[in-house]
Amino acid sequence: MIDPSNPFAAESELPYHLPDFAAIEPRHYREAVDAGMADELAELEAIAQNPEPATVENVLDAWERSGRLLDRALTAFYAVKACDTNDELDAIQAEYAPRLSEHSDSIYMNRRLFDRFTELAGRADAGEVELDAQASWLLQWVLGSFTRSGVALSEAEQTRLRELNQTLAQLGTRFEKANLAARNAAAVVVDDEAQLAGLSEEEKASLARDGHWVIDQVNTSQHPLLTKLADRGLRRRVYEASVSRALSGEADTRQIIVDIARARADRATLLGYPNHAAYVVERTCAKTSEAVNDLLAQLGPAARAQAQRDAVEIEQRLQQIEPGASLEPWDWGYVAEQIREERYDLNLDELRPYLGVQKVLDAVYGAATRLYGITFSERPELRGHTDDAVVYEVADADGEPIGLFIMDFWSRPSKQGGAWMNSIVNQSHLLGTRPVVTNNCNYSRGTSSISWDGVQTMFHEFGHALHGLFADSRYPSKSGTATPRDFVEFPSQVNEHWAWEPDAVIPAEWAAKITEAEKFDQGFGSFELFAAMILDQAWHQATLESLPTSGEQVEAFEREALEAAGMNYDLIPSRYRSQYFSHIWGSGYSAGYYGYAWSAVMDADAVAWFDERGGGTRENGEHFRRALLAPGGSVDAMETWRNFRGRNPEIGPYLERKGLA
Repeated sequence: MIDPSNPFAAESELPYHLPDFAAIEPRHYREAVDAGMADELAELEAIAQNPEPATVENVLDAWERSGRLLDRALTAFYAVKACDTNDELDAIQAEYAPRLSEHSDSIYMNRRLFDRFTELAGRADAGEVELDAQASWLLQWVLGSFTRSGVALSEAEQTRLRELNQTLAQLGTRFEKANLAARNAAAVVVDDEAQLAGLSEEEKASLARDGHWVIDQVNTSQHPLLTKLADRGLRRRVYEASVSRALSGEADTRQIIVDIARARADRATLLGYPNHAAYVVERTCAKTSEAVNDLLAQLGPAARAQAQRDAVEIEQRLQQIEPGASLEPWDWGYVAEQIREERYDLNLDELRPYLGVQKVLDAVYGAATRLYGITFSERPELRGHTDDAVVYEVADADGEPIGLFIMDFWSRPSKQGGAWMNSIVNQSHLLGTRPVVTNNCNYSRGTSSISWDGVQTMFHEFGHALHGLFADSRYPSKSGTATPRDFVEFPSQVNEHWAWEPDAVIPAEWAAKITEAEKFDQGFGSFELFAAMILDQAWHQATLESLPTSGEQVEAFEREALEAAGMNYDLIPSRYRSQYFSHIWGSGYSAGYYGYAWSAVMDADAVAWFDERGGGTRENGEHFRRALLAPGGSVDAMETWRNFRGRNPEIGPYLERKGLA
């Protein structure tokens, strides 16, 4: 039983069931998760023991209605922890990660529960029960989840699988904590302001801290400021601190990632798969590792060839700036930016008047209003998942409420790096819920304007938010962004396109100029991205026998994997080195980071569709919304694509966009 005073004890009475974040204390999470796990097991046991013939209502609907208390607690917990963690929240995650893993195993290894779904499938095949498209898709998905979770294994094998799952849960928590500590420890302290030449006064002010200037690291290998810092020595310090983080000391993650990779490979073998990648890709648009490898084999070498061509010009320009210097990784971005500014008469600092945080957010909303007719109203009386978060109510063109959107802009030491979207409440016709979604960024506090890359990030993450807000599904587990990893990034990448529309964010002449300038130095960005994708596949297509056994072998494994793919290029590091590749060790992208490229192919093809039909009109936006965003994961993702485009994706528009044709 849960104390009725616990904020999670019942559905929140706030608008849209927004959790009462102001009232939630850490102890409430513990109590609600404990009670929620017990409640869910009891609810599922009732399904398993129901003597009535299996129907949609008493199996599928009952399954989707179960676990509501646990879901309320966990969605709120994860939203808060990612944005503003502390020792107590860290301790809760460390304690409950293995317990939640065991809880999941107890569900998906329950043979009697599995038999109820099997019975429903049999009755549907016999014509005794009629399944609509969403019910049919969910049923097959759940049956597959049981199989992939070991329901058919022997008792001894299930015991081993439970051990592996608990180990992975513990290791994932350890990695996240160590990776955050490593990123914070790799910050570069600058004592001499002269070394910050190339930065604007506002940028320098955002770095000021206790009489020094501190350059905090970001998730990626290359720091954005490397394109601006004129001091070559400082560029080198920032770069080397970035790529060497998490290699030593208490924040050394190498043994952790080796143990994760080995446990994943061991689990895949136990479940009958050749490797972890095969296990993952089975439920994606790609379907097979061969399809993933074929895509990367087309893109990787093309990117390297372009990067090597670009390097010749960049080396020549470096000699003019630093006579006698040899081109190094910390030089590339800075020199490339010098060439870009000169060739295209482009100084991105001049964009700052257009890139105020609120102005950009208004542009993000404005693009959504033009395309979809939706409007936004701030709800200052509602508190989001952090004190800084701003809550907006979103309404449709006819005034019908859609849901809540919550924005948390600012960076803090307690916040994970990067930018992301969360769903706090999933839309569901079965439950009668409307969506509550968040966007989370890491802009320096006090920054009045952001970079052009930051603009694209904001549009990107809001694309995810729209995917959640426009959900139109019966079942909450298949609502919104609950799509395959190689599909989920595609709608958000399409949304980036609207940042480039003339006068949407910046004047038309600037949009045209940047569009032209973006064609320069495409090899660098493409290469670092594809190298990371190949690195992910190398770790997860490996068998247990071929993986490292010691953390000291990590760097050699990484180098050999990239060399084997022809992607080990000293001038351009992988976008993430293995030891801080949080997407694949701490998030849900293991063996799935290639999805950004797979999605980008669909993105470019979708943008071509818009261009063929007159651009971002309301009519085109409505088709994109209804055919592609609204179904979420309720049906096969490629079916939604074909409903939108009328055919399978084609790679040509992407190669043209990247100059890799």
